[in-house]
Amino acid sequence: MPDDFGQSGTLSDSRAQDEPVTSPVTVRLCQPNQWMSVVALGDQFKRYLGLYPAGALLEAIRDERVIGAFRGGELLGYVLFDLPRSDIRLVHLCVATESRGLGIARMLVDDIERRHPDRDGIRLKCRRDYEAHKIWPKLGFQAQSLPRGRGKQKADMTAWWRGFGSMDLFAAALEDEERILAVLDTNVVLDVLLERSDTTAQYLGAPGLDNEVVFCLTRSVKNELANVSDPGHRRKVMDRLAQFQILTGELAVCDELTTELVASVAHRELEKDPSLMNDARVVAECIVAGASVMLTNDENATKLLRGIANTHGLEMLHPSQLIVVIDELKGVRRDAPDRIQNTSFLVSAATAGVDRELDHMVSSYLGETKVDFVRLLRSKATTDVRIIRTADSLLADSLLADGLVATHTREEVLDVELLRVRKSPLGPTLLKQLLYQLRQQALSAGSARIVISDPSPGGGEAAHQILAGEGARRIEGTWTIEVVDAQLGLEDIIRGRLESWELEPWLESEVITSSDFARLERELWPLKIRNSALHCYVVPIRQSYASELLGYDSPLLDRADTLGISRRHVYYKSPNFHPEGPGRILWYVSGRGGGVIVASSQLLSTHQASPRALHSRFRKYGVWTLRDIEESARGGSAVALRFGDTEVFRHHVKRAEAELITTRYGNQIGTVPTARRISDDAFHEIYSRGMNR
Repeated sequence: MPDDFGQSGTLSDSRAQDEPVTSPVTVRLCQPNQWMSVVALGDQFKRYLGLYPAGALLEAIRDERVIGAFRGGELLGYVLFDLPRSDIRLVHLCVATESRGLGIARMLVDDIERRHPDRDGIRLKCRRDYEAHKIWPKLGFQAQSLPRGRGKQKADMTAWWRGFGSMDLFAAALEDEERILAVLDTNVVLDVLLERSDTTAQYLGAPGLDNEVVFCLTRSVKNELANVSDPGHRRKVMDRLAQFQILTGELAVCDELTTELVASVAHRELEKDPSLMNDARVVAECIVAGASVMLTNDENATKLLRGIANTHGLEMLHPSQLIVVIDELKGVRRDAPDRIQNTSFLVSAATAGVDRELDHMVSSYLGETKVDFVRLLRSKATTDVRIIRTADSLLADSLLADGLVATHTREEVLDVELLRVRKSPLGPTLLKQLLYQLRQQALSAGSARIVISDPSPGGGEAAHQILAGEGARRIEGTWTIEVVDAQLGLEDIIRGRLESWELEPWLESEVITSSDFARLERELWPLKIRNSALHCYVVPIRQSYASELLGYDSPLLDRADTLGISRRHVYYKSPNFHPEGPGRILWYVSGRGGGVIVASSQLLSTHQASPRALHSRFRKYGVWTLRDIEESARGGSAVALRFGDTEVFRHHVKRAEAELITTRYGNQIGTVPTARRISDDAFHEIYSRGMNR
């Protein structure tokens, strides 16, 4: 095999990734009757692809190791690969000259991963003096090493790797890493490894950083280092990279977040400093990979990108600043802002003097005075006090907080000593979401109930009606919420007291109808009642909507505040099968290996009507446009599923696993092309597995 076996001579145009495919191009396995078309296209670029016997190419086609991109019957490009051991070796990647700039190379490489998700990744080698050398990073590859060619010329080459997301031992260790993950940008690495700056090395080697920081690189930083112009420096740097951890993140998410970051920079700034595009990419990779800090000498990049990086939980610092803020960063898991359901609302620890900022949190509707409020707030010095603000207000240095929560745990009780929100259009919704998050906090702490001891809850919003609507009961003058983390039969519940839970106040009337069961499960969340009158369904949902509506996979990019902080959402489907509410939903997301069930929700109600009528009624709850709903409609109508109280599973239940369970109880999921009803027993077993109970 020639030195350049992994090379494509046709990918010299950098638009290969950036321009979307606008004409109908399909990617599929090449067939034996298309063999000569593949040979003819490859022959056009023999100089780069090297010699590959036509007979061996036909054998590869029969072995399903050649994928082609077609427009109609015309071959626009192909990829040839081998399947040694546990990975994939890319042999040819070839795109016709006239088809450049359509994103075909990315489509072909992505399709290899789609067809072979059980493999570790794709590897290849490419000569550095070929134009395709510039393309591999755009296709998601990372430079691994700098081997020499085997031919007479001993050409400089780069070995590339694109992983499929499987976690090696080092990556698995980083998942539980308690130290700060700090990414070094290219210039900082060069300062250290080429000894260009003694002071930079001293900053990073400060004694106070010992055992506190893991220094890391991202895919883009490593690729830039592999492209250092001086050959001697390049080899020296690449040989010394083993001292750094390499962070990776999902390529598509990095692409999308890079676009968001670049859009936040004024066009004139990008024209003055084109390197900001690369800086934005590194920032995006840091965020997606979960780093806390990016260390850079680039003052301009820091000035223009630091604000938006901060909203995603990433700090940008000069190397000299790391030792100064290390104590603050060490508490990042406790004190760093956390997004509420991935909106622009952020939660952070209160600081000294916070009482001077919060006059608008006084519950004057209950007769509370500013003096009463300040005295109450200052008495919570040993309590976990949290401030909720919008990200925009943080960037604008606004002092007007949107919410205030103070909690502490005692025995089996989560005591909420302060619960306030600012009066605003989103105030009632934010208060409901805070109550929902308090339930989740109680679950994590193993608390059986929440007691709201705040004498004047609500702040700018009248809270009593909202508290009652969210399942709280006033017991001996204090609002109480029971957090029933169990799957129980109705006979257990009607006893009134079970284990640590006092349930009598919630048994206001006889529990007979599906609405009665739904009310109990909502007010005593996350309770699930066995043998109830609630119908149970498996409902397929697209990946993008799963991210937006369920919070599944924790998307990094913003969604609307009205959507993210709401406990109620709407999803649309065709009317070929009409679920009945109230009920329960298991959400199925299709994907590799047949898809998985990722979450459970309460089905509140269903509504069948014209797309326009449904969109007009429910658009504030969902992410679908009128056009989206019209595409799901049949015969001029669609069905809206109104749902809430979603629990994302700790363990995704594979379709095959769920199929075994439902079959045992007389149901079938099949390939889940549409919603299907399953038995109560099947629901409980799948739910139990998903929650690791």
